[in-house]
Amino acid sequence: MVYFLILVVFFVLYFLIPHKQAWIPFLLLVFALATLAFYCEPNDTDDLFRYFRIIDQMRVGGWDRFQEMIQNNEFDFGALPIAGYYFYLISLLPDNHFLPFFTILISYGCMMLIIYKVAQRYKVDKLFLALALFFVLSTYWFYDIYSGTRNGLSFTIALVCIYYHFVERKNIVFCFIGYIIVCGLHSSGILLIALGAVAYLTFNNKSEFVNLLIIFTLVGASAGITVLSKISDNEFVQTLSGKTENAVDNLGISFQTNFLVNVATYFVAILIIAYAFAYIKRYITDKGEKRFFRFVEVIVYFSLGSIVSGLIFVRILRWAIPILVSIVYMVGMQIQKDRLDNGFIDLSYDSDTPRAEKIRAMNKGVTSFFLFAYSSVHLWYDFNGSSLIWLHF
Repeated sequence: MVYFLILVVFFVLYFLIPHKQAWIPFLLLVFALATLAFYCEPNDTDDLFRYFRIIDQMRVGGWDRFQEMIQNNEFDFGALPIAGYYFYLISLLPDNHFLPFFTILISYGCMMLIIYKVAQRYKVDKLFLALALFFVLSTYWFYDIYSGTRNGLSFTIALVCIYYHFVERKNIVFCFIGYIIVCGLHSSGILLIALGAVAYLTFNNKSEFVNLLIIFTLVGASAGITVLSKISDNEFVQTLSGKTENAVDNLGISFQTNFLVNVATYFVAILIIAYAFAYIKRYITDKGEKRFFRFVEVIVYFSLGSIVSGLIFVRILRWAIPILVSIVYMVGMQIQKDRLDNGFIDLSYDSDTPRAEKIRAMNKGVTSFFLFAYSSVHLWYDFNGSSLIWLHF
């Protein structure tokens, strides 16, 4: 209920505050959700409960105990030292609950930063921004990043670094530092960086062969990592190999509700992206922006290939797709609106506007309502069937 009230207050403030000051409710939302995370208690079966015990060990044993963990690769801290240092810094604070506080603060802060920057860059209409925010806040799994900590955090940091690297083209050095942090937080973080590299190199490639190749990348990458792990004793490679073997061993499509909800979100993502890309691919000319939207395309193709690997598919759908679809929706709808306002799209029967574009423009309201309806249904599921039902104080 508290989570729901935070969202309600956010959207009330969002519509009351002038568009130029939209950053104020954004900031308040991030701090409110981080505070909520601070006062929540993890269940005994949550990763966070285990992380609290690790932090307690660090707090008691101090720097020497932490160094021992790294040297012995306890909890994978030898392979993932950034995660170790993150936990150690939390151990210097008086309360373990600062771990979920900072995790939510950083992850939601990164997410809101990307969306806000995109909205400013493309001068997105306030309603489009609101619908994009509603979608991302209802489909981004709060409790899972609250409890899982490292995986969701690494994904979100990777996305903000890729956005700044490709689109803003500012602070590139910090972006590469961010990539290192991502790889040092969780081994799966390297996945988004690798997909970003594919997008960077193939943004002008229109070959469907490359897209089909991406779909089947999972099997080839898994085999390559397995071979590498046999010839290398590097702790990061061994950790990554273990995660990969776990994903491959669990191949198969699950029919559990929480997995099928992610499948539904994936198909919604495809529909929104197909609608908006008709404008994005035609009217986006900046090289960096084209690279970023190519990254979205690569993620979609790779997700299809990873649907048989529940672990990878679910992580992408919960922590990457919501942000990317929100961006695609905003940009595509704003380009369409600008074309309508400038008279480039004429909806009259005998106009020269291509029939396909007329149909899209005539159904813009249906598309937005569809996104709103699905977001509403997913929000209902959040409170009745997802992990949010485990949220307690």
